[in-house]
Amino acid sequence: MRLPRPELLRNSLQAALVGSACLLAAGAQAAALDRVLTVVATVDATQSWEKNDPKYPARQWSKGNTRQRYELRVPMRSDGVPQVRNLLDPNLEARLEAKTVHLARLAKKAIEASGGKLKLPTTPAEEAELGKRMQYDQMKCRGDAACNQEMQLFYAAILAATQYPDAMEDEDEPGRYPHYLPYKGCAGSSRVTLTMEIAGERWNKTVDRLVPFREVRNADSRDASDGLSLCSHFTMVFDPQDTTRPLWVENVHIPSPVGVTEFTESQHTSRATEPQPMPTAALEWITETLRHAPASGKASTTLRLPLSLNGNSTWLGLWSGTAKVNVEWSFTPVSTPVTSPSAPH
Repeated sequence: MRLPRPELLRNSLQAALVGSACLLAAGAQAAALDRVLTVVATVDATQSWEKNDPKYPARQWSKGNTRQRYELRVPMRSDGVPQVRNLLDPNLEARLEAKTVHLARLAKKAIEASGGKLKLPTTPAEEAELGKRMQYDQMKCRGDAACNQEMQLFYAAILAATQYPDAMEDEDEPGRYPHYLPYKGCAGSSRVTLTMEIAGERWNKTVDRLVPFREVRNADSRDASDGLSLCSHFTMVFDPQDTTRPLWVENVHIPSPVGVTEFTESQHTSRATEPQPMPTAALEWITETLRHAPASGKASTTLRLPLSLNGNSTWLGLWSGTAKVNVEWSFTPVSTPVTSPSAPH
């Protein structure tokens, strides 16, 4: 197995930077700076659905509503060393260069912290040997998501160092941007509550007529997870020289709460325990609002909902409705390292 070629660096960087906890842990913790991103978002939506199908001599319709509340607490850490490059620079090429240099330096720091020395592959044979070691280390993870993520980050960082050997040298100008990243033990916490109801009539092919249906969804979920810690999904930069919008957030990960769905039609009710959806439009707006934002603030908007509230648009037809979305956030420094925050109430 050989290492990815340079033309694949773009994709590996995007995936690997998310899981930099293992490398950041090797940094100079005495100078570490901790902050906590707190986000509270609410969604209050109503929606109608209508379908006029020439195959069926009746109008199919429904009305739905949902109320949702999301609360996240995400601890992040900077090594206390401002960097020359903005890890989340809005310019794509500048951002990729910043990430490449950042990963290369983290690889060097992690290896030296364990008593080793960063030796980059310079020949095809050395590259092949490094590829074999990567494969072996991934096998030792035995499918564990967090372990696989750490291995991906580590080897992507070594690849980054091969592309930017100058990144090993000190900068000639003072840094400006503290990078805030996940760190070992930074789990974070979340609480999501959700109710949803959709009711109407649709054509049932089995009985060949319109039948009423009703779908009810409920969730009250703490610390919902996709197998990775909440903090591992975030990358942030804080620019102290920007007095109006110092916060940069690469992505806003909203955990999907697991709840109960009940669907009733023709006097038959089915129940399923499954992830419950946030409207896509709401998630996109929250992400864009926090992408480059004040250190704390609040915002609200009303969004159109052209897709089904329950995330299932296979029935086709026309959905119309609106969602009132509110978000409040803060990126607050803490005086002591954050290790295992409790769930919000």
